[in-house]
Amino acid sequence: MPSRPLVPTAVFVSGSGTNLQSVIEATSTGALPLDLRLVLSDNPHAYALERAKHSGIPTLVEKWRRGNESRADYGRRLAGAVGRSGARLVLLLGWMHVLSKEFLEAGFDGVLNLHPAYLPDDPSHDVVTLPDGTTSPVFRGAHALRDAIAAGVPVTGATLIEITPDIDRGPVLARRTHALRRGEDETRTLERLHEVEREVVKDGISAWVERRAKIGTR
Repeated sequence: MPSRPLVPTAVFVSGSGTNLQSVIEATSTGALPLDLRLVLSDNPHAYALERAKHSGIPTLVEKWRRGNESRADYGRRLAGAVGRSGARLVLLLGWMHVLSKEFLEAGFDGVLNLHPAYLPDDPSHDVVTLPDGTTSPVFRGAHALRDAIAAGVPVTGATLIEITPDIDRGPVLARRTHALRRGEDETRTLERLHEVEREVVKDGISAWVERRAKIGTR
């Protein structure tokens, strides 16, 4: 069978890059048809940058100059960096900033975000039905996992979505649930959640690539 064309990709990260590492490994084995052109971080100390350098992927630090740079201008600067790399897909894997509409309107083929919660198929819903038929509030925003723990719900999850201007309300590409443990803190819960996230990221990217191929996007 002919090999699948590789999708030129940029990855945005702010932290340690555990999910980035998973994508790097899946790309190196051919499990994901990506050409990793750039790893960009707003944090010069992010260990994700070291992971990228170790794999020979170009890196860039672009901090938001708060106080003298608007979110719109920051979005344009980020879009320029992605454009210069030649990437057509942008993956947000632990990226801690809301992207402006100026970035989202820059014309990339896809901007996908990993969110640490089980999001509903209908983005307008604030209650989600879990696979066992029970329901749960939907946790959005930067502290979704912390909020789920504080709320005392038994289950959270991870979801890969396409980004839209409505925060954490984009179309779902892949999702999985993750059981919470009573008395467990956010740090330990997140360590366990990473195992779920890795599968969600790979499943979601694969779903996006397959759809892209079907509709003939360049």
